Amino acid sequence: AVVSTQSTGGHFWVGMDISPSMLEIAVEREVEGDVILSDIGEGVPFRAGTFDGVVSISVLQWLCNADKVSHNPFKRLRKFFTMLYSSMRQGGRAVFQLYPESPKQMELITEQATRCGFTGGVVVDYPNSTKAKKIFLCLFAGVPV
Repeated sequence: AVVSTQSTGGHFWVGMDISPSMLEIAVEREVEGDVILSDIGEGVPFRAGTFDGVVSISVLQWLCNADKVSHNPFKRLRKFFTMLYSSMRQGGRAVFQLYPESPKQMELITEQATRCGFTGGVVVDYPNSTKAKKIFLCLFAGVPV
């Protein structure tokens, strides 16, 4: 997941991933910004109001998997969205590009985001294509500014 925050001089970003090898690739490419090894299903470890925006590509659907006995998709999504909402400033925006396994999984993800305070909805790009179809969950943290 990539989370960005805006400052007066531009944008700063923080990259988060559960995979050490993905973070190593970012470091090898000398990306500007910080990288953090983190399981977002355990929450987003930032103070309130830190971020203006969030961009995530192909991450959210993985929170629906129970890879360990302790993994509960409902709880992992709730923890992630609760802590993400709190770490965003009011009016902040988040866009998640994802590949849900089923309509039921998409409903679970959307429902958890809404219960944690987010508003917004789903945008489908190329809805009639099996190869080019992209699904985006577009969220607002509080009232858009």
